[in-house]
Amino acid sequence: MALKFVLKCSTVFPTVIDVKITGAMRTDCGFICILCALEIVRTTRPAADYKSPHGKGAATQDWMEMSHEYVENPLILPEIPVGWDQKDFKLNFHGDPLKFKLRRAPIPTIGSPWPKPQKHVKDSKVLYRLRKDRLVIKRTEIECPTLQEGIERYKEQIFTCLNYSHDNNLRNIYDRDLRKTMISSKRLLGEIPLLTLLIVNITRCSFWPSLESNESYQLSSTADGIELLAEDVWGALRGLETLSQIIFCSQNTILIRKTKIEDFPRFRHRGIMVDTARHYIEKETLFQIMRGMEMNKFNVLHWHITDDQSFPYESRTFPELSKKGAFHPLLVYSQTDIKDILEFGRQRGIRVVPEIDTPAHVFSWSFGKPELLTQCYNSGEIVPALMGPLNPARNSTYSFLQDLYKEILSVFKDQLVHIGGDEVPFQCWYSNPEVVNFAKHLAKQFGSRTTDMKSVLKYFTKRFVDGILKEAASRENKVRLMVWEDSFSKDLFLPENTVVQLWYTGTQVIPDIVRRNLSVVFSSCWYVDLVEPGIKWHKFYNCDPEGPRSIPGVLGGEVCAWGEHITNKDILLRIWPISSAAAERLWSAKSVTNVEEAAPRLEEHRCRMLRRGVPVSSASGPGFCETQHASKPEQSQNRREININYAPQKQYICNKSLMEFTVMLFFCGILGFLYIVQRSKKRHYFKCFSR
Repeated sequence: MALKFVLKCSTVFPTVIDVKITGAMRTDCGFICILCALEIVRTTRPAADYKSPHGKGAATQDWMEMSHEYVENPLILPEIPVGWDQKDFKLNFHGDPLKFKLRRAPIPTIGSPWPKPQKHVKDSKVLYRLRKDRLVIKRTEIECPTLQEGIERYKEQIFTCLNYSHDNNLRNIYDRDLRKTMISSKRLLGEIPLLTLLIVNITRCSFWPSLESNESYQLSSTADGIELLAEDVWGALRGLETLSQIIFCSQNTILIRKTKIEDFPRFRHRGIMVDTARHYIEKETLFQIMRGMEMNKFNVLHWHITDDQSFPYESRTFPELSKKGAFHPLLVYSQTDIKDILEFGRQRGIRVVPEIDTPAHVFSWSFGKPELLTQCYNSGEIVPALMGPLNPARNSTYSFLQDLYKEILSVFKDQLVHIGGDEVPFQCWYSNPEVVNFAKHLAKQFGSRTTDMKSVLKYFTKRFVDGILKEAASRENKVRLMVWEDSFSKDLFLPENTVVQLWYTGTQVIPDIVRRNLSVVFSSCWYVDLVEPGIKWHKFYNCDPEGPRSIPGVLGGEVCAWGEHITNKDILLRIWPISSAAAERLWSAKSVTNVEEAAPRLEEHRCRMLRRGVPVSSASGPGFCETQHASKPEQSQNRREININYAPQKQYICNKSLMEFTVMLFFCGILGFLYIVQRSKKRHYFKCFSR
């Protein structure tokens, strides 16, 4: 006779046991049946028999994690024969006398937030399930459209399954001891308790974010549900982002660990500077940059709109500046575009700080308003078309600037306005007879014996700044000026509370700036346009805006993406994920400096950004992210999705009905074995009797 058993499980490929029993194999068949049944019993646990060691309302996660340390850094384990070396960012092999190393990114974590919260307590063995159709969201009674829009936006992200099998080929590393570290059991996800309540409470709903905005929040997930508390809506948005990151997916099931988070930013000003004058950056690309900023908890888009190369800002007051000064008449930011960009940022708690650089970096102004600039000379002769900085000798220059900035202050809503002030070349001023005579007039007026263009620059800055402050006097939130550090180093007039942006010196000058009642935004070590190919994010990560000690007066920092060699096509790849390293430095505690611990979390965050549609480049070398198969759990139950997260597993049969069949097979094997033994005894008896 022949027996054929087909064993199926929803999570593994069908297992087929095909046994043909002949007269010569009857004894072997009984043993085979018993061994097969024992193996299936060993690898099978019925749902009805499973009880959580954590009691009702909790479930273990040993099918995904080995320990808390595994979550933090899954490769650095003594049992596993490989490790990730932060010195040269390669895999090394424990006990290898040849010191062979392999370029490979570290294995990502699962459900770890970026940037790291200030306080984060989690029970990695306690899991809860979420379902979109069963989750009830209770919001604060305060009417807050910004919060409602944020909840709807994050619901779509939370309930899209972005990882499934947590596979990685490093699980197949050949080593006889590696199997010992693999997970030894697997639970049915249906047993994990379901959370049905999300509470979001705020006490204030500000319309525009500001430098004084409160971004703190408290987030917890327990058997009673998920609760998010924040004073202002901006803290709730940061909490929703964290919630979306600690939630993960396996087998098309949305999961969250038992968690308690208390979080707030270390610095108030956490920005990215984008240069749209050297290469025109499309509005949708700016949206993509801000989507990435939201995921990394940046809150300032410093928009360097104009420069020597182009003037893409479409001014209502002076339309000829963009008509003639933009690269092309179509490559401009209309007033509608600007409103869209401001609103897109506002909904995500991102402030947009405009920069119209003066008095240098203005060559593109000469196309539409040549009378504003200084004509350059050579040996007393005009150099055709060569125009230098703004002409400080003409009253019309100051009246123009006052009218232009009156418009800027009405269009842009943030308190901060960046006026530039960097890299002012004096050569053209020295060559121009009009400016030289003006300098002599200033020297005579102020009793100076020398004709110094530095005095001209001081006069220009004082008169220009006074004009802006006059226009801002009637503004509801006034204005706070922001300048490049050149203005400070040249000892120019700067009102109290002016923000000085450092770009070429280190933190050693900060005390001198603070003593003048000025504030600091640090950028010197965060220039993405200067980053060479290779693993460089750790340099951004190790750079601290305050240096080794905390210094009052440092508002934060900005990552700068100057556009000379960055285009609309590659700006996102140049910014991300290296800017994420600066994001954690600006948000997380000063003590969070462990590159080795951060690397696996950054790998997960990199893939998370890709899955949400934000283009990013490599972070730590060779690796992979599968981004093609996001699914809605309620709609696509059978789609297999791949994620780079490392959780070495064996495939186990896990169906209750299969267990019942296995027990039956076990007893059939025993009966078959006894039957064969009995037949053998009778045959031996008859042989003896015949003798």
